[in-house]
Amino acid sequence: MSAHCEAVLRSRLGTIVAAFVTLLAAPCFGRPSLITDLQSAIGVVHSEPTTAAVGDLSSFHFKEAPSFRNGKECIASESHFTGFAEQESQVCDMLAVHLAMTLDVAYIRGSVAAILSILQHATCPENVVFHFLASNKEAALAQALKRIFPYLRFRVYHFDENLVKDKISASIRTALEQPLNYARTYLADLLPICVKRVIYLDSDVVVVDDISYLWATQLNGHPLGAPVYCDADFVRYFTNAFWKDAALSAIFEGHNPCYFNTGVMVMDLEMWRFWGYTKAIEDWMEVQKSGARIYELGSLPPFLLVFAGDVQPIEHRWNQHGLGGDNLHGICRTLHRGPVSLMHWSGKGKPWVRLDNGTPCTIDSLWAPYDLLDSRNVILDS
Repeated sequence: MSAHCEAVLRSRLGTIVAAFVTLLAAPCFGRPSLITDLQSAIGVVHSEPTTAAVGDLSSFHFKEAPSFRNGKECIASESHFTGFAEQESQVCDMLAVHLAMTLDVAYIRGSVAAILSILQHATCPENVVFHFLASNKEAALAQALKRIFPYLRFRVYHFDENLVKDKISASIRTALEQPLNYARTYLADLLPICVKRVIYLDSDVVVVDDISYLWATQLNGHPLGAPVYCDADFVRYFTNAFWKDAALSAIFEGHNPCYFNTGVMVMDLEMWRFWGYTKAIEDWMEVQKSGARIYELGSLPPFLLVFAGDVQPIEHRWNQHGLGGDNLHGICRTLHRGPVSLMHWSGKGKPWVRLDNGTPCTIDSLWAPYDLLDSRNVILDS
């Protein structure tokens, strides 16, 4: 079946889902990595942020990052600016690599480390434009980034939490219920129409390869690309109530749905806007809220419902995820076998928290060199 036909069917199915919601609401994506196999090198939000760390940006004192300049092989960017981009024309750069992340006080330390790792390993760092989504303290966060990265090309967008507050259902971890976790759903609406494609990254990642290779992913008619894991037990991402309901589980008929992690995605925003994928995700969130619970894991399942089976596979090196352990205990884990381009501390355990607590995992020593927080006393395990 062609990608166009698939998209039409998904669009029509979205209409069916919307109708179903109404009924329920009634009364009754290169070169070899700089790290080819870290397994031999190291051997073998997360711990939730404390209340004091969550609200007070002034408590964070970051060192200024080095400046990173383009290599001689880089094509000159269409526009040159640094700092907070007020005008849309400053972010409408067709030669740029566009990256999107969320930004908040609780996770700014992770975000800063991620930004530094991306710039440090990019051949053309001046051609990278960052798009940050924040639900509050946008001006303060923008000023903080400007002080840490004086040459960073970025723009901060306001994300209205009211878009999702009444659509979020309880999850297995409180951190997964935060509205900003759902902001990635609205990238096609929040970013300027001139931005036709974007890489979305979670804040708990470190990139150790040239991000332009991920940017060069061919999506081949799919709305997004991500590392997919067809060996994972896909069934467990949904409840028994979902699988027993033929009308709901029919969404996967004729597909080979595979798990993918939404913390690393290459997104075709033009397709998102044309086919209304944001609305399709919202519709499934409404199904979850209006009737029997069909999933337990935050913002991931609605993405699986809309896109599983329609994702362009990307090399697994671009999302070595799960380094934060499971969602309940955050136990220490090691890297998967094979080359590594991006490390992702998904799960409960976050490296900055474990380092500060003096209980780091071995893998956290690979995150620490990118931590720009000043005046720290880090204790690493042997």
